[in-house]
Amino acid sequence: MNISRMVVLIVCVFLFSCSYHTETANKNKTNKTNSTSSTTCRIAFYNVENLFDTDDDLHINDNDFLPSGKLNWTAERYQGKLQHIKKVMDGLNNNQTLALFGMAEVENKKVLEDLLEKDTAYQIIHYNSSDNRGIDVCLLYNSSYFTPLTSYLSSYKSDASPKVTLREVLVVKGILWRDTIYVLVNHWPSRREGEEESEHKRASAASVTSHVIDSISKNNPSANIIVMGDFNDQPNDKSVLSISTPNKSTGKNEDITNPFMAKQNAGEGTCKYKRNWFLFDQILINTSLMNKKGCQFVSAEIYDPEWLYYKEDLKSGPYRTYLGNKYYGGYSDHFPVYIELKK
Repeated sequence: MNISRMVVLIVCVFLFSCSYHTETANKNKTNKTNSTSSTTCRIAFYNVENLFDTDDDLHINDNDFLPSGKLNWTAERYQGKLQHIKKVMDGLNNNQTLALFGMAEVENKKVLEDLLEKDTAYQIIHYNSSDNRGIDVCLLYNSSYFTPLTSYLSSYKSDASPKVTLREVLVVKGILWRDTIYVLVNHWPSRREGEEESEHKRASAASVTSHVIDSISKNNPSANIIVMGDFNDQPNDKSVLSISTPNKSTGKNEDITNPFMAKQNAGEGTCKYKRNWFLFDQILINTSLMNKKGCQFVSAEIYDPEWLYYKEDLKSGPYRTYLGNKYYGGYSDHFPVYIELKK
């Protein structure tokens, strides 16, 4: 055998070896990912603190979030915000298990498309709400886990004051693995006017959510229901309890449970005011997800890695984008929450 043939033979053997090891590694990696994604998944919620683009929308009051606005919301700051939210999303997507991702305080569908520009795994469910500030809720879903069937915004109710309206609830029905589930994404009125002064607004919001739950349960008593959102009240507050505590006269909502009650009892929270933690962001589930058939609840967690704290100081609070008019350049004034399910 001459030298040239020997060289060709060696090169061929080398290339075959590399190809074999690469293919084997990829198969092992794929099998591991598919195995994980087929047995467990995460469902998360995140109030992203004013995700606005830099364009002026004449139909809403987004004047503060413009390059010429008082917050000096530039293209650079907008891109930084998108990168931060994507980092959180990637962190939640441990082992590719993030199936559903609810969000609050997004301006429109465009900001979601910008967020997912380089991520083809997720699809968007979003509707423009009636909120005059233009901050909406949405649901992102991984189509390898979830197939949407129907979605809509619930009709909102006027509060006792004719000048006050409530944000609609995003209701999504779909197939998770092989089970039909309903997901309700909420953003209830804030406490900006004071906790007691605004309590009636959150009570009204709770009645809207309860009405949706009751409507679903009436048509399908064994339905799997997930209620997520920024409730601006804690698990032990009246408004949230009204969803998870049965009505003595009607028995409605008797099977909704709040796994984040234990987190509150342990002193944990998702946002901080002065020195106090508040657990406003929660995911509630019904007993159909607690039994041994189909999807099963595993755990409920607050996602708060060190880098989501201001200056990475665990004694501080969430590393936010703004505090008043001052730009901090962080992620959000809330931590995300998630639950894990298995089948």
